[in-house]
Amino acid sequence: MSSTIAICGSFSFDSVIAPDGRPLTGKVGGNALWSSLGALIAGAAPRVVTIVGEDYPDEVIQRISDAGIDVSAITRIARPHPVRLTFAHLPDGGRIQPVPEDLIAHLPASTRVQFIDTTGDPDTLVLGAPTPEHVPQSWIDEVTHWHLPLLPLVRHRALVTALAQAPGTLHTDCPARSDLIGAPYERLSPTLAHIDVFLPSTSDLDVIDPGASVPESIERLSAAGAGSIVLKSGADGVLIAEGQRRWRVPAHPDRPLDPTGAGDAFCGGFLVGRARGLDIVAAAALGAASASFAVAAVDPLDLLQVDPDDVAERAARLAAAVRPVDDILHGGLR
Repeated sequence: MSSTIAICGSFSFDSVIAPDGRPLTGKVGGNALWSSLGALIAGAAPRVVTIVGEDYPDEVIQRISDAGIDVSAITRIARPHPVRLTFAHLPDGGRIQPVPEDLIAHLPASTRVQFIDTTGDPDTLVLGAPTPEHVPQSWIDEVTHWHLPLLPLVRHRALVTALAQAPGTLHTDCPARSDLIGAPYERLSPTLAHIDVFLPSTSDLDVIDPGASVPESIERLSAAGAGSIVLKSGADGVLIAEGQRRWRVPAHPDRPLDPTGAGDAFCGGFLVGRARGLDIVAAAALGAASASFAVAAVDPLDLLQVDPDDVAERAARLAAAVRPVDDILHGGLR
């Protein structure tokens, strides 16, 4: 049976402070859009499950459909689009989300007003996250590899429960950090054992388990039920933990124009690699290659111009630079 991949997550409107301080407002984005495009440039067109508001541009959906992404499970709701995010990317590679008012106080009022972030309003944010009922029943037996980007915990749990019963493999990002603060590993434990590959980021761990080292976090995730862990670490690359084995996949060294969406593009490329039967290290190299093109794009739709052959070539170079990590503390990660 040929492999079929699907991504269940959110589309968004984003307003961003780029690493060079430029405001980039009213961008289309979202973890499901970036993941889908990351998969597309890695060489496979995914199916996507998401919810959009009445003001989400038809043109965006049409363009990704024309590129081969299956948009038949996108549901439009009769209200303004609920998922709106703001990010400030710092020159040192750090990220602040949402953007604090003092970082945009110098901008014109017409620009500041576009920095709307609904992540602090869980009742609104959840309206843009799919439920199991949004997944077409016919896909359950057809999809071989699923990915869940960041979702509110209630949606994450529901989709993991539903998709764990399906024959395909399941990869997920970390659920919303705000839902995990205070008891992260206890709240993750009901689902981690049902996930084939867990793909959090160090920025997630900084929020939900502040002060912990990478080895401590890996140990706690494993104790909570996680099997294979792929830890995204921005410019420091990716740490893979599978059993007692550890590898570090480097990031491509280009200076990013806008890092928004890079982690999601990584997950899309990684999903394609696994669907092709690549081992976890080679799949991570493909994901890192997808991410490297994402950080060079100001608009996610710019990725529609990327040649998958260029992504494959970059993935081969990154795979050649992978090294085992005996001591995570010496692996370039915190």
